[in-house]
Amino acid sequence: MIRVSALLFILILALVGCGSGGQNDEGTTMVVADGPGTGAKRGDTAPDFDLERLDGGRLRLSELRGKAVVIDFWDTWCPPCRMAMPHLQELSVEYEDDLVVVGVAIGRNGKAAVAKFVQENGLTFPMVLIDEKFETARAFGGVQSIPTTFLIDAEGVVREVWTGYNAKAVYETAISKVVGA
Repeated sequence: MIRVSALLFILILALVGCGSGGQNDEGTTMVVADGPGTGAKRGDTAPDFDLERLDGGRLRLSELRGKAVVIDFWDTWCPPCRMAMPHLQELSVEYEDDLVVVGVAIGRNGKAAVAKFVQENGLTFPMVLIDEKFETARAFGGVQSIPTTFLIDAEGVVREVWTGYNAKAVYETAISKVVGA
């Protein structure tokens, strides 16, 4: 019975994502972005951001114009986020001429934990750290659970928004429409 309950819990997390009200290792509540967001629904222009790259320097979303962009809000402690990372890595390689995948790490357990996860999982796409006040998450509509993933076309318009875990084919169907593949 305990195994069945544990499997059911993992399945639910995989389907709906990790809520923003989840508890961290210290038992305190973690909020990704409290309060209402300003946008980033389908058809909106994606809000620009300027975030610290995990490997040094900064990344501005506006610098990626001309290519489609997948932005994935995630964290190392989130099972659905961890499950999605191999799909995002594969897509970043398969569509490298037309698409940039950007991971926006919440980093609740610190920058070192994010760096370790990225290295251990062979992630090569750009990884940035969320800003301290979560303004980027608010700008993207008040990200309330992770993973939350946005597909932005080459002109900077949000074409798809996904919350929770998705199979690679779900992402790929939308990406191929946006890049014309």
